[in-house]
Amino acid sequence: MLLEFTKMQGVGNDYIYVDARTRMVPNPGKLAKQLSDRHFGIGADGLVLMLPGTAGADITMVMYNADGSEGLMCGNAVRCVAQWLIEQQVVSGNVVRIATKSGIKTVRRLRDHYFSVDMGVATVENVQLAGMHDLAAVNVGNPHVVWFPKFEIANYDIRRLGQRLEHSKLFPNGTNVEFVRVVGDNQLQMRVWERGSGETLGCGTGACAAAVASVSRGFCNREKLIRVNLPGGELVVDCAGEHIHLLGPAKIVFHGVIEIDGVGNEN
Repeated sequence: MLLEFTKMQGVGNDYIYVDARTRMVPNPGKLAKQLSDRHFGIGADGLVLMLPGTAGADITMVMYNADGSEGLMCGNAVRCVAQWLIEQQVVSGNVVRIATKSGIKTVRRLRDHYFSVDMGVATVENVQLAGMHDLAAVNVGNPHVVWFPKFEIANYDIRRLGQRLEHSKLFPNGTNVEFVRVVGDNQLQMRVWERGSGETLGCGTGACAAAVASVSRGFCNREKLIRVNLPGGELVVDCAGEHIHLLGPAKIVFHGVIEIDGVGNEN
């Protein structure tokens, strides 16, 4: 079976996007794992299917992580879906409404390849884990735990602690993990361990979680834009209103066709 796809990225957070509005994609969880492999597949942080829209939405976005598990929401992916819809002239104008597992997200194109996403209302609470301080659990349509270590994080090996927190009993459904440092006036440095994908170059919901946690700790001023520096680039978070807004790029890397054999309908 031949599968047409588009590979897109936002601050290096790359996914394989498939137009599934008129065709069935068999066993998408297994397919996500197969295609995301960076040695034997296309290589990506996961797979995004674009399905017919629901009431109030132009399209429905369903995402799968690199391990095949289904995700709830991705701030970088939802911008890329908006970019694809506009490029393919599926929608006209600069406003796109995308249905996700976390509700309908309104995405606005501010300029070429740069978008703002209404991420909705975020919640934050303190959590305790032995030997760790400054932990905040944040929900931005999906779960996050944000940690503010006292040491530099640029060269820190986040794998061991990222896996530990992702699968902690505190988070029975797993969680994304952000390692955050305040590096200037309303400027954050962040690395992320994503639930189901491991370390990625960027995470949009994670940037929002880091900003919300930083405001709750008094590290950042919510009335000013918060800039989050990630290994793949910069995202900007606006926490001034009741709803969080995420600003960042969305770029098409390439279009392609791949033969997909062996995915069938197996579990």
